[in-house]
Order: sequence, then C-alpha cells, then structure tokens
Amino acid sequence: MTMIDTAKDLQARYLDGVKTAQEQIVSYNERIADSVSGALPEFQAPFSEYLPSPAEVVETYYAFVGEMYEANKEFASRMVAAWERTEDAPAAAKETAKATAKKAAKK
Repeated sequence: MTMIDTAKDLQARYLDGVKTAQEQIVSYNERIADSVSGALPEFQAPFSEYLPSPAEVVETYYAFVGEMYEANKEFASRMVAAWERTEDAPAAAKETAKATAKKAAKK
C-alpha cells in the first residue's frame, strides 16, 4: 500500500465518522424540534422581513465555498504545472490559464 493509498483510506474513515456523527446530531435535533413544535409560541423577529431565511444563508455560503474550492484547486494545479521540470509544463500552465479565463468569461 502506497502512502497515497494510506492517506485516502484515512480520509475515507474520517469522512465516514463525520457523516455518522452528523446523522446522529440531525436525528437528535429532529426529535427535539418535534417535541417542542407545539409548545413554542410564534415569534417574528424585528426586521425579519429584511433577513434571508436560514436555508438561503446555507445555500449562499456553500455556493461561495464551492466557488472558492474550484478557484483554489485551479490555483494549486497551475502552481504545480509551473514548477514541473518538464518541457511541456509552461504550455500546460498556459492552457490551464486559458481554460480558467474562458470559465470566468462565461459567468
């Protein structure tokens, strides 16, 4: 087993653990929300009509995180290409830059 295989195995185990914990937390919160749903009074926060819903906040945040992920992945790939010691590395970096510019122009 190579080091990369070992790292991938550890990442998979870690991710499984995170997902298991998240599922338990969601389940617990669902049970609590069901228990108190009729006991809590209706409440409207001041200026709430100007605030996004919690779902909108989550969607907006993770859309941004996804864009940042892609930008950082592209950056890291371009840095690796720039420092590779092969004759075609500069050409590969230029091709990656062109592809990135095309993606940005479409948005």
